[in-house]
Amino acid sequence: MNRYYSRAFAAIVLLAFGFAGLFAGGKSERPGAATQAEHHLRIYVGELTPRTRTASDRWDPPSYMNVLVDRYVEMNPNVSIEILPELPAGDEFETWVTTQYLAGRGPDVGTQLFSEVHRHVARGWYLNLTPYLDEPNPYVPGNTRWRDTFLPGVINTGTGPDGNVYVIPTGLVGTAIFYNQDIFDELGLTPPETWAEFITTQETIKDAGYVPFAFHMAGNPYQANWALRSMQDMLFDGELGRIKGTNEPVERTTIEAEGISQKELVAAIRNGEYTTTDPRWQEQLRLLKVWSAYWDPSWLSMNVDDAHRMFVTGRSAMMWHSSGRVRPIETDTLRRFEYGTFAFPRITSESSRFATGIDAPAIGGFTGAGPFNIAAGTVGRGLKDPAVDFLRFITAPDNLIPLHADLGAYVPGVRGEFDVAPEIAPFIESLARGTFRIESFFRGLTREYSDQFVRTLQEYLLDRTSLEQASRDIQGYMDQAAVELIELNGWDIP
Repeated sequence: MNRYYSRAFAAIVLLAFGFAGLFAGGKSERPGAATQAEHHLRIYVGELTPRTRTASDRWDPPSYMNVLVDRYVEMNPNVSIEILPELPAGDEFETWVTTQYLAGRGPDVGTQLFSEVHRHVARGWYLNLTPYLDEPNPYVPGNTRWRDTFLPGVINTGTGPDGNVYVIPTGLVGTAIFYNQDIFDELGLTPPETWAEFITTQETIKDAGYVPFAFHMAGNPYQANWALRSMQDMLFDGELGRIKGTNEPVERTTIEAEGISQKELVAAIRNGEYTTTDPRWQEQLRLLKVWSAYWDPSWLSMNVDDAHRMFVTGRSAMMWHSSGRVRPIETDTLRRFEYGTFAFPRITSESSRFATGIDAPAIGGFTGAGPFNIAAGTVGRGLKDPAVDFLRFITAPDNLIPLHADLGAYVPGVRGEFDVAPEIAPFIESLARGTFRIESFFRGLTREYSDQFVRTLQEYLLDRTSLEQASRDIQGYMDQAAVELIELNGWDIP
């Protein structure tokens, strides 16, 4: 198979998600910025952080951001740019970035998931980009509004709870479960579609002496969050209108957790419409615990790199990740087997009395690399104008498309011509199912609540507490988080 789909096919894939006008745009002459004073920008670009390949690397790391920075500085000699080192996602990054903003030292141009930015908007950490998006991007010939260079989902996803845009999420991503095709063939297995088939498949794999699943909860606990998001969306399908307060069906969209806002969730917690005493809520934890019997025993200390190595060396039959893991798996010299992917399985009545029969939602959307923001502190530091100008430069289609192509993980959220790797296409196609409608714990309430939830969940999975006690503890944490958010945002919720 050719490594890349044709541009026409890429258009079909993306147009299926309502991204009209994909191929507008043209070449840029890269005009210089109008900045006159000497400016030093500190930027944090996460997964896009460039570095040189080392002897221990098994695939090429990204490097194109260096090209863009060098080009921009050459065009603007009065601006210098410092690329801050990438930090592991999870506690280390969260602690660092929170400390930076509290000290008034947030990166002049940074990257954070849209949901993280929206959670902190009330703290005044981020520059409101709305007025700048309505101005031309000088790096795109003929452009009259910067916002028009992006696919519609970018601006919709980046719009915060107050209706303004504080983050521009430029990478389109999906997730899937990776599986070892050789192990499946050896055992006569096919990718499961239902939760019952999923558990039976893992039982067969375990009986054959393999580790069924490389599940990780060290560092960033997003994998448990993905699972609970998926389960909750399926189990609560008929209850979401009640929780939202409309008593009408809540539709899935391509924006994660758009169905029920944080304010609506807090109101539901306060009025008792969303509670851990609900047997549907407890069912998601029960199902996760059933699944945990098939994880590698080191799941509590395993991080994403450990899970990757376990999978590519053939020691585990499955792992769960995003399209960001495709290139590493494709090019990892440790892999000696064919692999495939399948969607998170559907919960049916065979596994749960609360099953609704709907397919699992997608996990993804515009949540890949490059959710760019600008610190509000740039105003006081005299860096707002060069920060906005640099962000316009790197998000111009002629620059953003090769930047994402260099990473090889996500589809760039801009109008322009680009190829989509066939290995990534199924991840993007998964978004046709719509994403989950209600957040579980990771970014639904406060950071403190998330940490408390994870600790309690781990205690439950380790048989150190009962489901009933874990539910009571989490309810207390949830109630406290709701009170804190009401006070922080000034919401009129009794």
